[in-house]
Amino acid sequence: MISRIIFFYIIIFILKFNFVFSSDFRIVAKINNEILTNHDIELEKKYLLILNPNLGNLSQKEFELLSKNSLIRQSIKKEEVQKHINFEANSNLGDDLIKEMMVNQGFKNKLEYSTYLEKKGLSLEIFQEKLLVDRLWNSLIFEKFKNKIKINQQKIRQNVKNFIKKKEKVFEYNLSEILFDETTNYQELIKFIKEYGFVSAANKYSISDTSSSGGKIGWIKLSSLNEKLKAHVSKLKKDQVSDPIEISNGKLLIKVNEIKELKNQINIEKEIERQISFEKNRQLKNLSLNYYKKLKQNKIINEY
Repeated sequence: MISRIIFFYIIIFILKFNFVFSSDFRIVAKINNEILTNHDIELEKKYLLILNPNLGNLSQKEFELLSKNSLIRQSIKKEEVQKHINFEANSNLGDDLIKEMMVNQGFKNKLEYSTYLEKKGLSLEIFQEKLLVDRLWNSLIFEKFKNKIKINQQKIRQNVKNFIKKKEKVFEYNLSEILFDETTNYQELIKFIKEYGFVSAANKYSISDTSSSGGKIGWIKLSSLNEKLKAHVSKLKKDQVSDPIEISNGKLLIKVNEIKELKNQINIEKEIERQISFEKNRQLKNLSLNYYKKLKQNKIINEY
């Protein structure tokens, strides 16, 4: 008798589940055996809007596609990270990322920020996990490829000294980027930039890890760039976008957000340190992109 009752409730549960699934849910993609639903897409949309409110200007179709691609990318990264890194052991890092984001967005405490996220339709836990995936992915890339990073410190030191000897004016540029490959229609990309802005275009088209932050690179001294990039960037004024620049992983568009001249005397050691860090990050970005492409190629991805 008891077994029949249990069986009856199991049947009711299955019927209810099937009803909910068929009426409210649909599968949008499958990565090997992992299923991604429209509910996952909605959460990704909310996450991306918190990082970049300008995405709300996109058409529903554009935003849907952008969010799906972002979700697939994060899903692949998360699976790989979980093979090598314990998420629970990095809970403190997750808290630090929330604090960093909270301060950057002008909130006073975690409770206030949590309330803000809930109003946006996203829990603090889900938001923290997404931030953590990106940060742990970067840690994984560094540990995996740190021995492949080649830095010519002597050359960097000499370049800095030569620059200072010339007593040239020192400029810093606040830059953003879009890295795209042969699968991207360049004219379509330019049209999208004109219609929706560079930030949204970076979210949609860029294959760089900076895509989730709208292509933001930040403040870089012109002298820190290699000769090829320097030649393009130095010709740009504020709000201008470069022509496509050929690099190893595709083509690069650089946008100048701000320009400022530094009046203070350069500290040689600090400047060398900055340029070494910039070069290290540049190489890691390339390694990250190549590794992600390899992972994606080895996945069976079906989109619906």
